Amino acid sequence: MPYRLIESYDPEAIDDFRSLKGKGGHLTKGLFIAESERIAHKILASRFEVPKAFMTREQFDSLRALLEGRSDHTDIFIAPKAEMEQIIGYHLHQGVMLAVRIPANRTLSEVASHWPEPFLAAALDGITDAENMGAIIRTAAAFGAQAIIVDGQSCNPYLRRSVRVSMGKIVDIEIVRVPDLAGALSHVRSERPCRIIGAALANESLSLDEVERQGSVILVFGSEGWGLRREVMDACDLLVRIPMNANVDSLNVAIASGIFLHEFSRH
Repeated sequence: MPYRLIESYDPEAIDDFRSLKGKGGHLTKGLFIAESERIAHKILASRFEVPKAFMTREQFDSLRALLEGRSDHTDIFIAPKAEMEQIIGYHLHQGVMLAVRIPANRTLSEVASHWPEPFLAAALDGITDAENMGAIIRTAAAFGAQAIIVDGQSCNPYLRRSVRVSMGKIVDIEIVRVPDLAGALSHVRSERPCRIIGAALANESLSLDEVERQGSVILVFGSEGWGLRREVMDACDLLVRIPMNANVDSLNVAIASGIFLHEFSRH
């Protein structure tokens, strides 16, 4: 059987689900936490491994068919919703949480070698807000991006809040983490000809209306506070801004990424 039901358990067995608010110790074990029935359905229907789950009996009955169709093994800890909330440290709208294995990080060269022609990818420079991270992941998946390249200054894309805001779309798009974004972009361009376009408010930025949409593109989005770092700008082929009312100089990065990804996905 691909799962084992456990209704009486040692406290250490559910440590990955304990006092989750503001904590991410499970990430050091190579696990991310997914919550809500909708996201649980998506993950259980994916290739991602789920070594542990914590849920009510009612949620188990709802998810049973998906669990029985999986090839990996899941330890499922069963508890009433009130007990779950006491353990995890906050109110649960739905009584289900999964501890999911984070995929091994592949090199950008390896991932890019499988991209179709033309391709669309997104790169993130210093995105530190988990909600913005999750929204960008969801948007990139929606508009058919092949991958999201995440630099070492950004928050972990597998944070619980990021996974929740992505609505589980984190299983639909490859996440590639790189320590040096500028160097990684320059390297991948030498292997897969493409344009690297940075979203930036700079003197040399072109209006989005002026930019050719054809061909392979990596779109680069910068920090919520300071935008793209200078070395990342220098790695871009061109910088582009969204034309807007003169009284507004910028948009939230998640919204801006949606505009860019929509525009380039159409071509």
